[in-house]
Amino acid sequence: MKYKGIELEGLDKDVKLAHSRFTEADEGTDWIDKLLTCDKAALTPTQFHEVSALSSVINMDYQICNGGIGQYVGNGYHEYRAPYSDDNVEHYGAVEQVYMLRALADFGDNVFPYADSCNREVRQWANLFDHIDFDSVDYYDEVIGEYVSPKAVEECEQSYYGGVSDHVGLLCEAYAQYLCKSYGID
Repeated sequence: MKYKGIELEGLDKDVKLAHSRFTEADEGTDWIDKLLTCDKAALTPTQFHEVSALSSVINMDYQICNGGIGQYVGNGYHEYRAPYSDDNVEHYGAVEQVYMLRALADFGDNVFPYADSCNREVRQWANLFDHIDFDSVDYYDEVIGEYVSPKAVEECEQSYYGGVSDHVGLLCEAYAQYLCKSYGID
């Protein structure tokens, strides 16, 4: 399969992003690993932005699947964060993550046309996520004595766990391959 003149291979492999650093390991993420460990100083500003956007979606996936949208917000993954060092990328907030998810779904339409329903689900989920009020993700219900999430947040989480996350992992790995090959990262 070619995408914008770049030959992509191994698109049928299993890709699994870990959702717990203690009990799981990433699988089939060779291109993601290569991209995220490349020399960031050698990237152009546009390339740095693309790598940062992809990394931000991967971080979003980890946070939501590990502890839900409440953890994602509680740990600040919905907000912009500058790089910690020259080796790191920027972390973009929820607005950029939604934009990148939609771009990944568009990429999927080209690279995985047989998965059009999965690409559509990623787009639909991005639209749901775009409407979450991050200021009221969890609230304390005094009647039951615990924190609960609004119904929209619970539905968004269930939709994500129900298959969107798996396709996002595949899209991220394939897009990382495209970026690596277009940047000349081997």
